[in-house]
Amino acid sequence: MRTDDLTKHIARELRPLLGRGESASVTRLVMEDIFGYRSGNRPRKLTQEEQILAWTTINRLKAGEPVQYVTGIADFFGLQLKVTPDVLIPRPETEELVEWILEDHPPGTVHSVIDLGTGSGCIPLALQVRRPSWNCRGVDLSEAALEIARENARKLGVSVTFHHGDVLEESMSQGRYDVVVSNPPYIPPSERSRMDASTLEHEPELALFVPEENPLLFYRRLAELGHVGLKPGGRLYCETNEFNSEEVMKLFREAGYADVVRRKDLQKKWRMVRVTLPESDLDSA
Repeated sequence: MRTDDLTKHIARELRPLLGRGESASVTRLVMEDIFGYRSGNRPRKLTQEEQILAWTTINRLKAGEPVQYVTGIADFFGLQLKVTPDVLIPRPETEELVEWILEDHPPGTVHSVIDLGTGSGCIPLALQVRRPSWNCRGVDLSEAALEIARENARKLGVSVTFHHGDVLEESMSQGRYDVVVSNPPYIPPSERSRMDASTLEHEPELALFVPEENPLLFYRRLAELGHVGLKPGGRLYCETNEFNSEEVMKLFREAGYADVVRRKDLQKKWRMVRVTLPESDLDSA
């Protein structure tokens, strides 16, 4: 079998499950990231080992495993990051959150940033690549996730620091930051029925779900941490559940933050919130 034959075969096998458009996209990722073959390249014959790998890959995809876990690679903000089931697959809306931070902080500024619940490290890594003068850090509860984040930093050749910590217990003792950012767990179990089966079956629940009775748990903690970890005038950015972004905004207003705004993602869903710690905040003095 040649690479062009395999391309057609994978697309044909996945089409009944994913539809024509998504099956073509997944096939392209598989061929590029696993077999090093791009559409338009001269076809080559697959080795026996590659043919075995091809059937294994197809079976994993047909079983619903996300293509990023199958290839071990996720594209994020122009970067190729290693991902495993120990970390969430970076989403387009997280790219939009990174873009918002970059819009607010143009080149030439020197900033310190901490990402709480960093997972694969996608947020601080993308920021560090675009703003090399910044000092970016990442915190996560999962040691396995931190190993992935550190490996991504090594491969990209950027000096982001990652350390172990629980957001719910984090003291922010490392210093004060210009930017705090987080994509915290925010899905109550009652919303499972709205989620893709591939997410439920393969991505880490620790990074997805919050207690049903306390869906704003992590935002309350972020509000507390912002008062001790942000510099006066610093900003906190976070992703939110599209169904409770107004409640998140209210929480931050009541916690004493200014300039509380939210932003829709490209799907027209309220998914991002930005707040500012007032210059006169006493806890940050």
